[in-house]
Amino acid sequence: MSNNDLPLISCICITNNRPQLLQRALSCFGTQDYPRKELVISYPEGDFLTENLIDQISLLSAIQIVKIERKREETLGLARNSAILAANGRYICIWDDDDWHHPNRLSQQFSVIENGPFKASILMNVLMHDVKNKETYYSGYRDWEGTLLCKKQTILKTGYLDLEKGEDTFVLHYLLFTNVLFRIIEKPNLYVYIYHGNNTWGENHFRSYFSEGKRMNEAVNSEVLKAIDLSAHTSFFGG
Repeated sequence: MSNNDLPLISCICITNNRPQLLQRALSCFGTQDYPRKELVISYPEGDFLTENLIDQISLLSAIQIVKIERKREETLGLARNSAILAANGRYICIWDDDDWHHPNRLSQQFSVIENGPFKASILMNVLMHDVKNKETYYSGYRDWEGTLLCKKQTILKTGYLDLEKGEDTFVLHYLLFTNVLFRIIEKPNLYVYIYHGNNTWGENHFRSYFSEGKRMNEAVNSEVLKAIDLSAHTSFFGG
């Protein structure tokens, strides 16, 4: 299949006054080896730092961006639904602004459903990084909601709940119940789930995941620290 025949994948990024984290997410998006992609960025009204960053990136790079300004009171679930509706792609991929995404993430998640019966894929293992203690863990097995890639028409059948937390539970239940979700195991390098202290979920939530995971050695930890370093991602856009 040639690049022109590949379906467009729309990555959905919901952000809020976190330009440094967003710039890393943008850099990760820009280095994806999957060629047909766009990034749908939703930010609250009055978030001029984010708006200015998006405008600058649009001038400096060829990244295809769809920009959405949302109401400040809009929940994460509704913001995702609005972003999905605005997306032009045949597929939707969740693209959290505070995590790190491997350059092969889109291509590998798409490849497992490209010619089969499944409509979506998700990672069952990720790397988790604790910024406070500079430690990296190999996660236990679970459906990591933030790694979902799904056909747009499939996800529109259920949508996200009007919640700030746990908004994605029903989506996963639907995909599992209809048997259209491909679960990818033992590919933790595709995603680093980062605890930085200002996440949607609090410290206890992350500590429970760390306790269930396996702490990685210093060689792996050093590679993760290098990959997620915020300053390293400014250079992608000439910063």
